[in-house]
Amino acid sequence: MFFEQKVEQINHIFENLGNGTVAVWCVGQHTEKLAAYTALLKTIIRFFVDRNADSYAGREVYGKPVYDPEEADLSSIDYIVISTYRYQKDILAYLKQRELSEKAVVCYGTEDEGEFYLLPAKNKKDFYFSGRFDSWTDAERHATGYQDGNIVRRVLNATKQVMDGKACFERDSVLFYHKEFNFRLISTFGLLASRKRHIDILDFGGAFGSEYWKNRELLYKFDVKFTWNIVEQEHYVEIGKREISNEELRFYSNVGQLERRPDILILSGVLQYLPDYKEVLSELLDLKPQYILIERQVVSKQTRICVQHVAENIYRASYPVRIIEEQELLDIFGERYCKLTEFGSEADGDRAYVDGKEVRYKGYLMECRENENT
Repeated sequence: MFFEQKVEQINHIFENLGNGTVAVWCVGQHTEKLAAYTALLKTIIRFFVDRNADSYAGREVYGKPVYDPEEADLSSIDYIVISTYRYQKDILAYLKQRELSEKAVVCYGTEDEGEFYLLPAKNKKDFYFSGRFDSWTDAERHATGYQDGNIVRRVLNATKQVMDGKACFERDSVLFYHKEFNFRLISTFGLLASRKRHIDILDFGGAFGSEYWKNRELLYKFDVKFTWNIVEQEHYVEIGKREISNEELRFYSNVGQLERRPDILILSGVLQYLPDYKEVLSELLDLKPQYILIERQVVSKQTRICVQHVAENIYRASYPVRIIEEQELLDIFGERYCKLTEFGSEADGDRAYVDGKEVRYKGYLMECRENENT
């Protein structure tokens, strides 16, 4: 059996639970994988059960409490999902002894061998996080990084297909064949177009201009000229200047090379991948862009350095990533910027979980408190 087939089988089990209330027995790697790859979190979970509940004293997992089996009110719920392969038989025996076996929901039959997430996979469909590292350097040792030439080639080839009109846009080298505009960007651009004759956009970490190629059709509707400036890693800049740039799309290796201050700063899924994001963001704020559009930003209630693995059907790679405490990020803007709005990220599924802790993909639109750039 393949990984994908087993996930489909488990999802079918969870779908049959309907509106019944659920207790999940076991907190650990298996439950983390169920949460990441199956519909477990779509069930109506009331609490978790674990023999090591004392380790979770005062804590919640996926927003729900954790109880010792002897303390859990298992008779009050409809189903008990056994989230383990190794101890499934032992838990079933315990439930039978307590005359609760009819509530048991198991993920494995006798024909299965080993945990579902160790089964061979035809492809890995999702990005996921792993590890907890004390430093960025430590995380780098456990990741492949961004320097792999294959990644650049894939992004470049995808961008050229968009340029040739063979696809509408690309994201992380994946091609999309339907039009999809960034209306928050378009609206912000429109606000400036009502009072400026030329708009400068700084797309920090914008690869080969994914957002530019995706949105330029609507930007052309405004009676205003614009320059789209991308600041990227040197190897992107070299290729960008040689094969991608045009009169309005330009590439730079640092912000000191910019000809003018930006009116709009775009930070799309970039801050979490910078080893010194606070210093970089401080430098960008000193440019005093009128608007800052942050998108696909990974935030949580607690800062954590880990490794993000790319879905294998895109390309094989892993990067150090900093899941940033949301308030820590917002505090950097201080009194210089006000938050106009915040929103989720449809492109990234809005949220994920690491060790039972919620991670959100969010976006923010910020406005400089000064009326005009100075």
